[in-house]
Amino acid sequence: MLSSGHSSVNLLRNSRAYFVRNLHSTRALLKDAEAKTQEQKQEQKQEQKQEQKGQAAAETPEKIEYIGNTRFPRPRPKPRKTIQPGEAVGQQTPAGKVVHKALREKIDDKWRDILSPEKNLETRARIIKEITESHWQNILDLRNNGEKLFEAPADLIPAATARYLPNLEGKTLTGDTVDIVDLCRGKTTLLTFEFVKFAEKHTRSFINMFEKTFEGNEKTQVVQVNIEENWAKAAVLRLCLPYVRRSIPKSRHARYIVHYGGVESLRGILGIANPLIGYSFLVDSKTRIRWYANGEAVKNEAATMAVLTEALLRKQKT
Repeated sequence: MLSSGHSSVNLLRNSRAYFVRNLHSTRALLKDAEAKTQEQKQEQKQEQKQEQKGQAAAETPEKIEYIGNTRFPRPRPKPRKTIQPGEAVGQQTPAGKVVHKALREKIDDKWRDILSPEKNLETRARIIKEITESHWQNILDLRNNGEKLFEAPADLIPAATARYLPNLEGKTLTGDTVDIVDLCRGKTTLLTFEFVKFAEKHTRSFINMFEKTFEGNEKTQVVQVNIEENWAKAAVLRLCLPYVRRSIPKSRHARYIVHYGGVESLRGILGIANPLIGYSFLVDSKTRIRWYANGEAVKNEAATMAVLTEALLRKQKT
């Protein structure tokens, strides 16, 4: 009887110990599961916060800058679009003579353009482009990107791939009406384009080096083209011509051309991205554009121009 009693007590004790151990292990498992669940919830909350921040950043409108104390938004600069340095510019075929039409022919052409659906679409596209572009875009471009589009290449454009200079008519400081292609034909020419007075210092940095190096050489010349596209500013430029004549040496009056009127197509052909900058072109005796630069000469650009001009002169002899 005693042995059976002892065995029953031991059995109860063992059962109780087993139950306690299982209870502790179950509690430990539950705690681990709760800890993992909490970690997962925290990770989910962090992910949700990051997503909400990303959505808020995407939905937050871009900060608008205003001009001074006004409520006029400041125009935003657009990415600068330029040609690749050394890329051939100009037109594929030699330029012909500038065609002069009688007033009656001009009126007839104008009426044909008005009645032409294709011309109307072209005019509409041009007007839309002018409206969408800021009047201050070129100034913003200079402020944000500087006065230099790119550094001029160190080599000539090969004669096989070089393109031809487009024609443009204007008046010289001597009062003669000339075409720039006729003026450049037969000589190695440094041809410069200026649209504003600000660009004079740019082209002068190349002209000074060219004249210093090739002074007295009859196979070289400098041709300056001053273009005014705005009709109101053109009237002012006409009044300022006496000052221009005094500032330009008399020996170059016959090769200083003034043109009044729009030259959008010419700017596109020559890769003139910003008309506030001066542009310089080396044109060979066959009116092919063999080299070009923009802005003020930096580093060895002017010296490179002189070396390349000498190379063109040597090829002209052969």
